[in-house]
Amino acid sequence: MVGSRLYIKNKTDWLNSLLQSKFFGPCSDHQELSKNETNLFCIDCSLEFCRHCEAHSQHRSLRIFKYVYQDVVRVQDMQKHHDCSKIQTYKINGEKAVHLNPRPQVKDAKPSTKSKPGAACEACGRYLQDPPNRFCSIGCKVSAVDVKPKDQCDKMELHIQELLDLSVKDNQNSEVSTEEKHSTLSSTDVSEETKTLVSTSLRPRTRVNKRKGIPHRAPRS
Repeated sequence: MVGSRLYIKNKTDWLNSLLQSKFFGPCSDHQELSKNETNLFCIDCSLEFCRHCEAHSQHRSLRIFKYVYQDVVRVQDMQKHHDCSKIQTYKINGEKAVHLNPRPQVKDAKPSTKSKPGAACEACGRYLQDPPNRFCSIGCKVSAVDVKPKDQCDKMELHIQELLDLSVKDNQNSEVSTEEKHSTLSSTDVSEETKTLVSTSLRPRTRVNKRKGIPHRAPRS
């Protein structure tokens, strides 16, 4: 894996914080409110927040989306604060988006024998659909290229392997939650079926009265 230095601010390292943040969890400040998932990131404060956090309403912020269990951001929003050129884009609701961190790759996947016209990510080696692109995510570009915004001066080591581990954990957590939901639904179906069988077996049988035929008297002698 490729590792390199990342130039950051003295006070806040917003880009590194963005890549390491955990989104779509409940906001700790608004647990009693509905729709309190942290799907926003404040660039000025370098932290994630929810729609109810009014303290960040006047700050620079980014909205995070989900695409195949991974966090993505719209190119038009991110381009204002960071160069997204040479990063593989995806269409989400008709708009271009890029992954924050590299997507986890299946270890046991067999290599394809068919020739692919695309290229490979220079940081993690993942297949890229569009040959002009060089990276699969913002994290890979930051890891492979020294990024120095105008007002950033300090340096910090950022390894692509750490970002891959974070992506793998998030993907596993999403799959586990999905399996738990299916397990809950299946157990509910079984319990309902059991109740139906028990109630049917315990139901008293209705007694059917058969009407006797009309009696015939023997003729008098």
